[in-house]
Amino acid sequence: MVTVNILPSAGLFGLFMSDKNSHLNTLFSNEQKWQHSYEQPISYAPLVQLANNSWVVPQHFLRYKHTLNSVNKVLESIEFSAHFRVLAAQKGEEIYLQVAVLSPDNYQKNDSHSESKAKKLLFGRRWIVEENLPTSELIQTAFLALKIAREHEVRELFQLIQDGSISTPFNNHHDLPVMAQNPELVIANSNEVSINNIIKRVVFADAAIELKSHQAITAEQHLFTVELQCSNCQLSEFNNKTLAFLTSDASANSFLHGFISALVNTSNDYVSEQFKYQGFTRFSKNVAVAQIGKLSIAMRSPSTVGLCSMGKQHANQLNFEIDSGRAPQGCGQAIGGFLAAHGIEQPENAHLYPDYL
Repeated sequence: MVTVNILPSAGLFGLFMSDKNSHLNTLFSNEQKWQHSYEQPISYAPLVQLANNSWVVPQHFLRYKHTLNSVNKVLESIEFSAHFRVLAAQKGEEIYLQVAVLSPDNYQKNDSHSESKAKKLLFGRRWIVEENLPTSELIQTAFLALKIAREHEVRELFQLIQDGSISTPFNNHHDLPVMAQNPELVIANSNEVSINNIIKRVVFADAAIELKSHQAITAEQHLFTVELQCSNCQLSEFNNKTLAFLTSDASANSFLHGFISALVNTSNDYVSEQFKYQGFTRFSKNVAVAQIGKLSIAMRSPSTVGLCSMGKQHANQLNFEIDSGRAPQGCGQAIGGFLAAHGIEQPENAHLYPDYL
């Protein structure tokens, strides 16, 4: 969605009111340019009036042509924690996002507080930005990149003391091929230790944890409440945090899996409440779900959009270009096998891939 940021004259406002679906070129004089060069309305794009009387062109009637410069311009409007920065870079023709993290070494033993630890500069995985990616999806890609980068940190902050050594069993660096080839080494067995025993060996953010309560709600629902003892954690949302989570049984292994899920969920909630675009916390729980639904209907319902016949042609052409361009190159045979496995010769939207299927 793009708001038309202009102050119309009385005549222009009358044009809005009389024909909201007029070609946008008739709405702008030489002084009234579209606000972003990297997104432009299609011909005969509709204007939609919202409940607060703002006039907008919904994002699905815009063409996008992102460059490294335009991606950086969008990132400039994003606010988040000072220790995590979303960057844009380009290699050849490919533009990508990458999260820079300023963090202590999670694997270096240090008895001092996190704040006094020497910090390392680290970089997360690359997130490809397609040239025609809607700006809203670009913002959400940055949001997702931050969530994954922080989850990586959370998993490394979880430590388990075993046989006099310390491991990080939930980190993302374990050798999966070795585990797959030797599953008997990592599958849960019936000779597990008790939860009380395992809790004494768990460390999170260089501090112990405390089990506050355990309640068996049903045979398959166990509620645990755990208090974290870290008071100066590098991820501040965990400072003296109390977590409650459900598990399917009362085994130590289920407890550990439930605990790490609760930790990751806490990090994700923090990102949702702190991530801002142009000062707006889109993913906050303070955003009303029902109101989002109303806004979506206002911008997508045929009765409110009211495309003219030429507008429909251009919109259909835009949708075709976007959807047909998403097919991964060189994978036609694999996709054919994928469809055949489901007993499908041609999918309903086969017309999108005339040179592919």
